[in-house]
Amino acid sequence: MDQSAFDEFVYWIGERRSIYAKKQEGKPWPWTEDTILQTYKFTNVFRELDTTTVWMRENLTNPNLNEPHDKMIYNCALFRMFGTMEMCEAIGGWQQVHNPGHLKNIARSRLDNKERVFTGAYIITNQGRKDPKENIVVDEFVAGIWNNRDELSSICEQKSLERLHKKLRTLSGWGGGGFMAYELVSDLRHTNVLNEAEDILTWANAGPGAKRGLNRIFGRPLKFAKNRHGWNGEMKLLLSKVTEYFADSSFEMREIEHSLCEFDKYQRVKNKEGKPRSLYQPPGKHRSKWARYRARRKESLYEEQLRGSSDPLQSEDHNS
Repeated sequence: MDQSAFDEFVYWIGERRSIYAKKQEGKPWPWTEDTILQTYKFTNVFRELDTTTVWMRENLTNPNLNEPHDKMIYNCALFRMFGTMEMCEAIGGWQQVHNPGHLKNIARSRLDNKERVFTGAYIITNQGRKDPKENIVVDEFVAGIWNNRDELSSICEQKSLERLHKKLRTLSGWGGGGFMAYELVSDLRHTNVLNEAEDILTWANAGPGAKRGLNRIFGRPLKFAKNRHGWNGEMKLLLSKVTEYFADSSFEMREIEHSLCEFDKYQRVKNKEGKPRSLYQPPGKHRSKWARYRARRKESLYEEQLRGSSDPLQSEDHNS
């Protein structure tokens, strides 16, 4: 392990946590003297603190914690495939059945009116086909969850994030590098479905960004990405060491994997290797609509280049 790289990893975690705390306390911006963290957008160390996830908890999952597991799995999958609070509200929130006509009609209407349907935080595509993206998402990706909901519920009874992730990756739209499957598993970990999972401290799905972060810390070439490498073992080691630095926080493997990806973005800027996916927009400062469009387009193209894969759902490379 490269001690200096590990120290920088710990620094990034501590500084990003400090930014969040100062913001919550209402202190004036900037919340850090680090110019990289001032300039670019980095997600929270704890995914549960992200704005979209907080909204999902307050408006979708927490009010329905007593619903059957199969419904929770389906609704979390539906939410993440679109990824926006606006779309969730438009379809009426919690869904008791899979109604593809309703979902597609709402999506098409909003798209026609230039209203938000899909998130810009990660890339969902029509996988190179001519069908509209909303059709593929509803009729294949989300329908696959609905059609396999009983089996997925049964797997969850084994209290394993990894086992559910493995099954999800066999379904259309949830495979590839396993990013979307990992998003769903992470959502379910904080619901009645997987809140007793036994591998929260021993397993995480290392995405491309996390692997690059590990390569930096363990002194390997950045492009090293062998699937059979002991990525989980290295993340477990980091978890034990990071916990020593931040005894006040309940770190799990998810936080390590997620932070590794963001740390890699930070290092890309610091080492002049590239730039992360988006600029941070300070309070009270707004970019024009055209500037925001160009930024999103640039981010999407850069993420596709980073992934280097034909699988459009492999990674957001904003979360690994």
